[in-house]
Amino acid sequence: MFIGEHTFKVDGKGRVSIPADFRHELTEGDPQAAASGRPRMVIVYGHETQKQLIVYTYSGFRALAEEIRALPRGAKRRVIMERMILNLARTTELDNDGRFVLPQPLRDKIKLESTAYFAGMGETFEIWKPETFEDETAQFAEDWIAEMGPGANPLSLLDEPEGN
Repeated sequence: MFIGEHTFKVDGKGRVSIPADFRHELTEGDPQAAASGRPRMVIVYGHETQKQLIVYTYSGFRALAEEIRALPRGAKRRVIMERMILNLARTTELDNDGRFVLPQPLRDKIKLESTAYFAGMGETFEIWKPETFEDETAQFAEDWIAEMGPGANPLSLLDEPEGN
């Protein structure tokens, strides 16, 4: 599981380290990593309005692709997910030092400069420009508090019926 927050420098070539605990999860999530020592991961960069990169383990992304493939051909949900997830994704692997190259187009997309913010999201993690994450989180928290009331406990959402 990917949890916690981490900040790492991005060098001039676009190389960035992956948090050590995330590396372990990526290795566990790639059946070939034991032999190669270089776990693969899949970065979903998504539509132009997406402000972060969403990173899946290799196996996790394959499972997601299978779920999408299980939908009826031509179904609107399947077409949307094929175009916004499968089409707008890129596989990469870590080097022996636990780094990967974040290509310039992906850095440009999220306006990433010299520092990357890693946000653990359970099954995935996200890569953000730190200032964008801070702004988005502040707005998210403000909206949530306005809806739920001050002092609301996020765990209370587990008790809500599905669909909310």
